[in-house]
Amino acid sequence: MNSHEGAKMPGPESRAEAMTGPPKPVLPVSSGGMPSETYQTETVSRLLREAAYFPLFSVHNPNIENVPLPSSRSPNRLIGMKVYEEMHRFDIKVEPPNLDCGLRAVNQLGQPVADIHIDWRVIPDDFVAAPGKLPPPTELDLTRSQRFAMYDGQFNWKDRQGSSFHGFGSGRTFPTIVGGQPQLRIAAVVDIIEGFGKLNGVVGNAVVNGFITPPYNLALNIMLRILDPAKRFKTRSAITNLRPIPDPDPNASFLAFLGEADPDNPITLNIAPDGSVAGASVHELLRILRIDFDVGTSKGMRSQASTGSIVGSLSFNLNINSRDQRIPIPFRTTDAIFTFFDRERRTIGRLAANVVEGRAFMTELEGAPQPVLRVAGFGPCIGGSAQFSGVSGMLSLNGIISIPARTPSICYVLRISDPEGKFRKAWHE
Repeated sequence: MNSHEGAKMPGPESRAEAMTGPPKPVLPVSSGGMPSETYQTETVSRLLREAAYFPLFSVHNPNIENVPLPSSRSPNRLIGMKVYEEMHRFDIKVEPPNLDCGLRAVNQLGQPVADIHIDWRVIPDDFVAAPGKLPPPTELDLTRSQRFAMYDGQFNWKDRQGSSFHGFGSGRTFPTIVGGQPQLRIAAVVDIIEGFGKLNGVVGNAVVNGFITPPYNLALNIMLRILDPAKRFKTRSAITNLRPIPDPDPNASFLAFLGEADPDNPITLNIAPDGSVAGASVHELLRILRIDFDVGTSKGMRSQASTGSIVGSLSFNLNINSRDQRIPIPFRTTDAIFTFFDRERRTIGRLAANVVEGRAFMTELEGAPQPVLRVAGFGPCIGGSAQFSGVSGMLSLNGIISIPARTPSICYVLRISDPEGKFRKAWHE
């Protein structure tokens, strides 16, 4: 068991101070405790799926070093660091599972596509983080889970339009042991505050999943998901080839899936006596998600996403308070179980992984009934069976859900510690 497992995590911070005025539930309900209107699930599902995905991997920028921020109390202790990293194309291709090999994926790093600069700071558990609001100096402790915030986030893309975006994010460290050695995993949620170039006016989030060895070594997967109802980024043209480079995280395997509504097990809401939403019982089906993108053509940033066969299911209890006035609204999950199976629905293995910190962002989406929530979060893997027996790793999710239509479209990324390569398929295969 990892050192953080079973610990009670403090709730995520608000991105802004509490709103004024009397609290209102995000979901109007009828006297019968059900939504006052019903909507066609498939129509809304199509709207939710209109998104552009950009899977990235962060490695050291050869042109500039990260800058450690030492504690005034001890120069050998850090309170944060100025991060200057290079974002590379990252290819995740999950193979249809079978009983012989289980789930396997091809992971491949490619050419650089963006540079990133972040002011990364450790923050106290009770600190309300917000853009421009720096925390009191807080020392990084490699032996316990801590919160952090990412200020002045600047993503500069290597496209002809000079696209970029400013972001603000927060997350948590997760100290663990991998192969007998300590490792500091980190996970975070980033919100796009303002975009430029082709990213002007976009709405979306990025989730971070990886590990750091402060202050100079980071190995982070970043899954960026942008709402794209106008198909600004979507292309049917051929994507330029990925130019493979050595993997900076060879002992981990990444798996990506798209969660969708399970028609045989619809989402049920937990309605509190005052009419607010207190949570939900959620069931999803999981499909293989294939993503490809490039940035170097005259069209700038382009993305392709397609889904394959259903390879699993997911069930969990969602804990969220629709009267919570924080922005974004925090949420967690409990009793989350991923079940993976082959084409005959024979079980390959199960994995337990809850969201310990989640953020829900109210979102306007033309044609979809409100409320619509962008959801992003993360949490550790806490146990499994069969192929997932003894697995250590992290879950991140990035997606969207229509509450009235009971319809999600959520990208799940699993980072599995895999020194023996049982989840990894070689590129040349």
